Formats: sequence, structure tokens, C-alpha cells
Amino acid sequence: MRDEYLKGVLSSEKKNRDASEIAARDEFNKRHPPIKGLVVPHDLRKMDLPERPWRNNRGQWFDLADYEVLNAHLAELKPGSASVRHRHTTEAYLYIVKGSGYSLLNYDDDPVEVVEWSEGTLFAPPRWAWHQHFNLDENDTSRYLAIQDTGLLRTMRLHNIERHSVQLTKEQGFELLRAAIDSGTVHGGHQGREADSIVEPVSDPHTS
Repeated sequence: MRDEYLKGVLSSEKKNRDASEIAARDEFNKRHPPIKGLVVPHDLRKMDLPERPWRNNRGQWFDLADYEVLNAHLAELKPGSASVRHRHTTEAYLYIVKGSGYSLLNYDDDPVEVVEWSEGTLFAPPRWAWHQHFNLDENDTSRYLAIQDTGLLRTMRLHNIERHSVQLTKEQGFELLRAAIDSGTVHGGHQGREADSIVEPVSDPHTS
């Protein structure tokens, strides 16, 4: 992906600046440049990743083969933690490299849908749908690889990543997961299993 893309029109509009993550992402990539070349010279399950504080996780971007449309990044969820609830104008395939958990997806006031995932799962949050990822393992990290059409959206100046004003807690997310399993509406995961078979997350006394 080229280095000189302009910020997207959507993220540059005054009404969107406070909620947009574009500036944070671009600053991160200045301090931690994307890995370039034809191949990533690291094991995606084990490579060191820098902190992405605005997203409450760790990550690293890749710009391979001088592509101008596709872009990818590896993200790591800390043990028992959740990412920040957000949405983006890019399309994205998410491949689970390590760990297990679930993601919550919805458009604005539509009902929340639940995708349960584990190592080897491939899924896609719909374009511009809100989504938040939860790591079910309280003792280990989880990782996913996201492949997106970021270069295309930046060329068109339509790239935006927006942070939701309401972040769901682990307890709220877990209740939505249990409800989806009970009703048989969870996507992926272990279809037909009982909600009682999942381990309830440990509450963090330092968060509200």
C-alpha cells in the first residue's frame, strides 16, 4: 500500500474527527512501520506485537508485494479481554490464528449477532457494521489476521474507522453469547452445545 495516501473524506469531515481512528492508526504506523516484502519473516502465532492503546490490544500491519488494494494486520487480544467496539468502511476477512472467543456484530439499532470462533475460523464482519471481539481464554492471548481492501478505500478517499460511543463489558458480551447459544442463533462455534458449557469470564475489579 502506498505511503502517501490522503486521509479519507469521511474521516476528515469535522463531525467525524473525534470518533475516527484514522489518525491513531496512521501515527501507530509511523512509529511501527508495516512489514513489507513478499513474505512475513515471522510466525504469526508467536511474533512480538506492539501495543495499540486506542484499540486495547496489540497489532502489526503488513504491506506485501507493493499491493495498492489489499492490506493486512495481525491483532492480539489480551487474556480475557475485549477489543474496542468499532466499524470501518473497508471489507475485511478475519482468520483466527490463535485462541478462542467470540465477536458481536450489528448495524446501529439492529439486534446483535454473535460469531463464535477458534483457531482456524474464517469470518467477516459486514461492511460498516459495529463489531467487538472478546477473548474467552482468561490465561492466554488470542490472535486474528485481518485482510482488507484499505488501499482501494484510501484511493477513493472513503476510508474511515469509527469508534462506538458505547463499549460492551465482558459481562454484557457473555450474556449475549449465552443467549445466542440458548436460542441456537450463534454463528460458527460448536452448534448445539449448551450455554452452561462455556466458562463465565472473571470480573475485573479495575473496570466498570
